Amino acid sequence: MDEFTTRWHLRLMAAQRDLIDACGGIPRVMEKTGYSKGQVGRWNGGIDRDLMPINVALVLERDCHRPIVTAIMAEFNGRSLSDDEDAGAAVDNLPEQVAHLVEEAGHLVVETVKAKADGVVTDAEATRLRGISRKIATITADIDHTLAGVQAHEPLKVVRG
Repeated sequence: MDEFTTRWHLRLMAAQRDLIDACGGIPRVMEKTGYSKGQVGRWNGGIDRDLMPINVALVLERDCHRPIVTAIMAEFNGRSLSDDEDAGAAVDNLPEQVAHLVEEAGHLVVETVKAKADGVVTDAEATRLRGISRKIATITADIDHTLAGVQAHEPLKVVRG
């Protein structure tokens, strides 16, 4: 077994930051987990960073349908993950995913029009637009993941590296 080095620690920290982003950011994770803004912020980055409890990582991974932290833990143990849904089950989720994509794209259009209404896009408006854009990117990645699973026709399994 590899030694748990700073490199692995930093990879886990980056994975949990990605997981928080994939779940909609700090406010959404606070809502989902019941943890405070300060605690979720420490999981997300900054100077005083903490590793999130494993049960929180599992709940968030289930919420966003992406084993982001789990994949790093599997890799540490010389394993990797493959898709866990069969093709039929994966496609069942596709209409919901596409509807969510359309909803967020519409939200981006509305917020862009609002931001441009006075002819100037402020830092706060740009931050809001980027947040919506990141949500769209996550949804698009999820759709791609679903479709790739259909093409692969392989169930999830932990495999030796």
